[in-house]
Amino acid sequence: MPESGDQDLCATLQAIERMYAEKLPERLRELGDCLQRCLDEPGEPAHCEPLLAKLHGLSGSAGTFGFSELGLRATELEILLGDFTAGTGASGKDFLAVAARVKEFLHWAETNPKGDSRVAPAASTANKDDRQQPVYLVHDNAGMAHEIAVQLQHFGYPVTIISDLAQLEAAIAKCAPAAVVMDLGFPAGILAGAAEVARIRQHGGRHFALIFISTRSNFASRLATVRAGADGYFSKPLDIVALVERLDRLLAREEARPYRILLIDENAQTAADHASILRAAGMEARVLDKAAETLHVLVEYRPELILMDLYLSTCSGIELARLIRQDNMYLDVPIVFLSGEANVDKQLDAIGSGADDFLTMPITPAHLVSALSSRAQRYRELRGLIMRDGLTGLLNHSAFKENLVREVARARRSGTPLALAMLDLDHFKRVNDNYGHPVGDQVIRAVARLLQQRLRRGDIIGRYGGEEFAVIMPATPSAVAALVLDQIRESFSHIRHHSELEDFTATFSAGVAGLDAEGDADALLETADAALYRAKDGGRNRIAS
Repeated sequence: MPESGDQDLCATLQAIERMYAEKLPERLRELGDCLQRCLDEPGEPAHCEPLLAKLHGLSGSAGTFGFSELGLRATELEILLGDFTAGTGASGKDFLAVAARVKEFLHWAETNPKGDSRVAPAASTANKDDRQQPVYLVHDNAGMAHEIAVQLQHFGYPVTIISDLAQLEAAIAKCAPAAVVMDLGFPAGILAGAAEVARIRQHGGRHFALIFISTRSNFASRLATVRAGADGYFSKPLDIVALVERLDRLLAREEARPYRILLIDENAQTAADHASILRAAGMEARVLDKAAETLHVLVEYRPELILMDLYLSTCSGIELARLIRQDNMYLDVPIVFLSGEANVDKQLDAIGSGADDFLTMPITPAHLVSALSSRAQRYRELRGLIMRDGLTGLLNHSAFKENLVREVARARRSGTPLALAMLDLDHFKRVNDNYGHPVGDQVIRAVARLLQQRLRRGDIIGRYGGEEFAVIMPATPSAVAALVLDQIRESFSHIRHHSELEDFTATFSAGVAGLDAEGDADALLETADAALYRAKDGGRNRIAS
């Protein structure tokens, strides 16, 4: 699950619980109005369906928000009334008995005070944005330190060079860094860097990520850095892309995307309550109250988990699950039922329809969040193995095109601009021929990493094939996209790549196209590709649109 402070989540859940308590009298009045309409025409099961829906919503949500006794009583009445509406409890006389029970329930609920709250305060967890803190580069070779610093700056890291090991402690005390990247050996000794950091940390210094670089790669050197608390160790000559990737992971440069949850539930209040819990936990939650629109929403929203009620009016939840599983696109999307149904056989039938889990109401927010986030995380990880390129972690060709179709459709509906860029490394065959394919892979990783860092969170990046990349930029005019990519092109042209023969630089060209009034995804790809060829014909290392 994407991280958010436990204290903030707890406070949000408490606020939701208070809102539920404030709205409860209104919900009870609505239930009483439904009961009265049923009493006006007793013996007509169809007239009692709104009352049954109100009881269903109350039985599911009350326990979740601290009214456990109220939820249990509502569940009992839902079962009794359900028998009547299904024709198994069948006479008007039977209904009057149920109605009397509902009246007693309403009187009790209106006068009974709420029990102890379910939510308890949680410990605070700090979540600093380390990306605004500097990276200290500790190195006594001024030329080498400057070269490393420039490379890190091209990848967006603010770097402060410390040339004297004795100055490190004072610098940390004055301004805590996000990370320290330091040479292992100094004039004071071949392991002096590790010894100094170990001493600083022993005196209670602030926490920071720690990476060592060294000409040595033997066991003793590496063990010394481990004992100093190192998070990484790189041998010289330094692979700058690998260093940046390690820094990104340590400092969480890539923000976790919220899980996309689709809730299919015809009870608006229950769905809203559960959606509020999921949003408070950092997830996206979209509510769908019409089962017939499911296939359309699946294409548009691409949920990472579907949470649905077992009982729907258009079809049953079991039927809807089977319908979803008919499409190979959604064979692996987790489906979880959330219902007050306690019959184990019916729960097993639901699982047998292709669902992954069956959760019963009432359910605590912590249980709901945990159950859904663990399944969504596993789906995302497995999906990533299928949809992403192994070398760069970017979307692969087919996954990128799938995203492009979706973004074009979304831009059409919203009337917002959409830009597509096609990028190609210049003279990449020469890189492979002159320096070897492993070095070529290093260049590909470098451009992928730079794109990931410099583009927005909502931009979509793919490795389109070989040395070619593609970028979707939603809500962006093509002229703006071209300017952004030109800045990235300029930075990339200054990044130095290492080989056994020499260090060298590389460049890329790009073509940018904007979505027009008529074209589809394929037409947009053709336009961007044509612009890319114009950039190449114009001399390469440039952006064309």
